[in-house]
Amino acid sequence: MQQHNYAPPEEFGGSVAAVLRCMRELVALTGQSQGDGPPVLELQFDDVVTTTSLAAEAPHPFLCVSVYLPRRELAPAAAPPLAGPGYAGGEWLWDASEGRYIILHNIGIEQLVDETGLLDAILTAKDRAWAWLLSVS
Repeated sequence: MQQHNYAPPEEFGGSVAAVLRCMRELVALTGQSQGDGPPVLELQFDDVVTTTSLAAEAPHPFLCVSVYLPRRELAPAAAPPLAGPGYAGGEWLWDASEGRYIILHNIGIEQLVDETGLLDAILTAKDRAWAWLLSVS
């Protein structure tokens, strides 16, 4: 029988260093260039692109997930996506030059348990932004 050397993901425990290490590993796994600066993880889901970075120097460090929604015309009657209850921790922008909404989600690192939680946070941010876009389209 073949043995697998499974190592469970490192638990962050609110550690900026652990989240930063995970971000660097994820960027390396995707083949994106890291450079000398902080890691920025870019993921594409069909027409939706997310970029994720760590605000490590903030008084309360957080993960910033920017969700770039597909290009479309500005919905003139669209309510800000963050106006409704249950959409805390972010803000939205309209990029007129790109013709797209960008929704920013700030997630405190104390909410992230491990790598799986970090990836789930990115997917949740993407799903919430997409659901909002569908609601105003």
